[in-house]
Amino acid sequence: MPHPLRSKPLVCTAVLTVICVLHLAELSNPNAAAEPLSQKDDFAQRLRESHTGLVDGQSLRLAIGIVSQHQTQPNRHINTWLDRKVNPDYPVSPGNLGPTRYASLCKIAASAGCVCYPVDNCVLIGRPSWVAELSHRLDSDAQDDAQNDAPGRRPGRGDAESMDLQWPDLTTPDEALQLVRGHSAGRQSGDHAPLALPHDLWPETLLRDISPQLALRLIAGQFLGQLSDARIDVPFARSYQFAGASRAIAELRKTDPNLQTKVSGGQIRLLATPAAHQAFCRQMLSIPDGEPVPAQGAPAAGNALERLKTNQRTFSLDVADKPAGPLIQALVAQLGLQCQFDPAANPQLEKRVSFSAVDQTLWQLVRLITDQASLKIDAAGDKLRLSAKN
Repeated sequence: MPHPLRSKPLVCTAVLTVICVLHLAELSNPNAAAEPLSQKDDFAQRLRESHTGLVDGQSLRLAIGIVSQHQTQPNRHINTWLDRKVNPDYPVSPGNLGPTRYASLCKIAASAGCVCYPVDNCVLIGRPSWVAELSHRLDSDAQDDAQNDAPGRRPGRGDAESMDLQWPDLTTPDEALQLVRGHSAGRQSGDHAPLALPHDLWPETLLRDISPQLALRLIAGQFLGQLSDARIDVPFARSYQFAGASRAIAELRKTDPNLQTKVSGGQIRLLATPAAHQAFCRQMLSIPDGEPVPAQGAPAAGNALERLKTNQRTFSLDVADKPAGPLIQALVAQLGLQCQFDPAANPQLEKRVSFSAVDQTLWQLVRLITDQASLKIDAAGDKLRLSAKN
C-alpha cells in the first residue's frame, strides 16, 4: 500500500539491501534504547488528556491528525509516525473516541487494522509486524544493558539537542534525513555520509521535541523490508512507572502467559511480547490524567436542549447518505440524551443526509442535519423532540 501521500517504489533490491544492513545497524545501537515511560512525563500526560469525539468516515491520516494536533495549544502536540505500508487514505469508523487521546489513537488505528505503541516521544502506528519489529530494535533488553556501559547517553526529549522537526508536503526520505542531520549539533558514530533512500513522497510532518537520533531511526524504520510475523511473539523488555501498574499484570497474562516482571524503585520492568506491551500501554494511557471521577447520578443543569446547545466538545464527521433520525440520536447519545420522534415526521426522519464537518459542536452537527432534513428540534424535559418543520 502507498505511503502518505503518494509512493513511487523506484529503488532496486540492491539499494534496499544496503539500507537494511547499514541503517538497521543504527537501530540496533545501544543508544537507541528508549527511556522508561512514566506517568510523570509530559509526553505521557499529553497521551492521557481527556478526549472524546467522532471521526467516522474520515481518512486514517486525517483522523490521526485530529487527535494528535492541538489547535489552541501547539505544545500539546503528540508526535505520531505512520507505517508507510499502511494506506493513509483508508476510511476509518472507530465509533466513539476516548476517554483519552491515546485511547482515541488506538481505536482509530484498530479501525484500520493497525496497532499503536509509544516510543520515547512518539507514537508508532502501523501493521502489528512493523510496530513489533521497530519496538524490538528500540527497546530490547540487550540494548538497555549495553546502554548502561556506553560512554555517552543519547539525547532524549527535553535535552539540549532535542529539536522541533518539520518538513513540507512531498518531501523525499533523503531530504528528511538531511534535514535531521542539519538540525543535529552532534553526529552519531558511523554516520559519516548520507545513504540513498528509496524514492518516496512524504506528507507534511511535524515532530516536536524529538531527539535527532530517534528521528533518524524513525526515517530508516520505514524501510525495514520483508517482516516476519514470528517476531510478533518474541518478547522484549521495557520499564514503566504508572500507579496501579502491578494490578494490570494479571490481565496481561491473557495476552502473554509467559511475561516476566521486575519491580524496583517504583518502576515495573516488563519482559513480554509486543502485543502485551501494547496492551499495557493502552490500559495505563487510557486513564485520564488527574481527572476526578464524576459523581454518579448527578443531574446535569438545564433541559436537554440547553445541555446540547452549551456543550463545547467538538467532533469531526464525514456522513454519506445516512438517515437523519438515527444519526441525530447517535450524536446526542454522546451526552446521554434521548430523542422523541413525532410519528408525523417519519418522512423527514428517514431522509438521507450527507455532509463533511471538522471541529463542530454537537449542536452545530445536529443543526446541519435538521436543516437538510427539514426537521425542528425542541426540549421535552430530559429528552429532545424531533418533529417536521411547518
